[in-house]
Amino acid sequence: PVTLWHRLPAAVRPAGPRDLAELLRLVHALPAPAFTLPRRELLGGVERWLRLAGDAIDPADAAYLRARRDGFADAAAALTPHLPPGPIHGDALPRNVHVGPDGPVLVDLETFSADFREHDLVVMALSRDRYGLPDEQYEAFTEAYGWDVREWEGCAVLRGARETASCAWVAQHAPSNPKALDEFRRRVASLRDGDPEVRWYPF
Repeated sequence: PVTLWHRLPAAVRPAGPRDLAELLRLVHALPAPAFTLPRRELLGGVERWLRLAGDAIDPADAAYLRARRDGFADAAAALTPHLPPGPIHGDALPRNVHVGPDGPVLVDLETFSADFREHDLVVMALSRDRYGLPDEQYEAFTEAYGWDVREWEGCAVLRGARETASCAWVAQHAPSNPKALDEFRRRVASLRDGDPEVRWYPF
């Protein structure tokens, strides 16, 4: 495969959840390409990120995240999707949409893969629950997409996997950034407490 890149004109406005949903509908309607896309290895970076964190984080927290990773990997392998699997963006957030004069386009395609379409939808559900996305914006997203992934029984599994990966990703910055260490500790504590609504902060 060969990729041809085009320079995008300047944005005309910030992207919103509805823009993202409309683009995901197009991506999720794509058939499988003639070449093989990788799976979305959501938990694949956990070990590397924890190793980069080193002694900056509590070894018990690292062990806890490794155990969560293994548990959610097994649980995810047993899921039955609601949507037909196929091409996905892999990191579906409004920040990865650029709205130029010709309309919105998806950017940051390094996690483009072939897997459960639900991966792309769980990201926004987590944004609502953890990162303060207002209810009305989440509702605009689900309305434009046509389905709310929270209705799917596997949502909690993919959400838990993504939370685990997000904690480990922050951990790698802990050795050089005290704010990252504070955020890591906040996230791990909320997972240990089983509280799904403790506010997390982007890092």
